[in-house]
Amino acid sequence: KIKNVKTNKVDELKIDGLFIAIGHDPATSLFKDQLEMDKEGYLVTKNDSTETNIPGVFAAGDVKDKIFRQAVTAAGMGCMAALEAEKFLSHD
Repeated sequence: KIKNVKTNKVDELKIDGLFIAIGHDPATSLFKDQLEMDKEGYLVTKNDSTETNIPGVFAAGDVKDKIFRQAVTAAGMGCMAALEAEKFLSHD
């Protein structure tokens, strides 16, 4: 059964499976007025990079990715950020 929380109407769905998306707001308020963000609050990075507007600061996962928002893409982005941070540190 599924209940509409606005109307309280209850319906029954005959299904074999269900995926629930709960919505998402990035937890970036800590970086307000420090790191560049888009209008939805996601951190902005350079094209094809995890580097933010502050040199040496990198963003990955749910604070950057507003399209896929999956653990597997967050892990890949985290690896990318780590490699970019290593490169940044080894050249400075």
